[in-house]
Amino acid sequence: MNFGENIKKLRISANLTQSELSEKLGIKQSSYVSWEQKKSNPTLELLEKLSDIYQIPVRKIIEKDDITNAETGLIDVFRTLASQEKSELLDFAQFLSQKATAKAPITQASKIIQLKTYKRKQLNYAVVEDEQLSAGYGNSVTNTGEKYKAYTAERLSRYDGAARIKGESMEPDFPNFSIATFLKTGFDRDGQIYAISEGDLGEEQLYIKQVFQEGQKFRIHSLNPKYQDFYLGEEDNFRIIGPVVDNFTEIEDEQIED
Repeated sequence: MNFGENIKKLRISANLTQSELSEKLGIKQSSYVSWEQKKSNPTLELLEKLSDIYQIPVRKIIEKDDITNAETGLIDVFRTLASQEKSELLDFAQFLSQKATAKAPITQASKIIQLKTYKRKQLNYAVVEDEQLSAGYGNSVTNTGEKYKAYTAERLSRYDGAARIKGESMEPDFPNFSIATFLKTGFDRDGQIYAISEGDLGEEQLYIKQVFQEGQKFRIHSLNPKYQDFYLGEEDNFRIIGPVVDNFTEIEDEQIED
């Protein structure tokens, strides 16, 4: 079965028309029809959307004879990136595609992706603890006590702690692998985004979530609608560390000049 036949079978099994599926994907129906007719292929970003719609891995959507090992590896890497990094990778892939299909040499006016650089002394930084705040269903961690600096061009507000986010449940506002800074002032106001923990010291599950107080319990809410709310209370050995004050994507070392 080729790719076009495979996605047609998946669509029919999900009781979706081509028009309905195109609307979910945010593309024209004619663009989707060209996939089923094997006249064109979706981008990695749209494959990700198909994966979310059908709740199956990308590899299940693409038959083995339609994808090489290198392409599979590229998809695996794409899934680990933050939203901004995914956008940059797509821009670069489009540039390479245009370069490969161009009838004339690429001129200087063509779009070339260049790595932006920064002077270290002009940047701000957060001191990040060697632990991660889960934006999924919780990430068990052991805090080694080690700390490192994460640089940003953004101005940071006062904070008491900083940690890296792991997971996609708070996207798009809080991307996977970005840095969150937070206060250690406990619960203050309904509906704020908090750093929270659950479990015994050293075996905690740390989260970044939106928190609502409902009676003796707290409702833990994710911004990503794919994740369900859950409740925590006193019996769960649970505490609210404090509100998140800033969130930023770290500037990579190779972009920083001393």
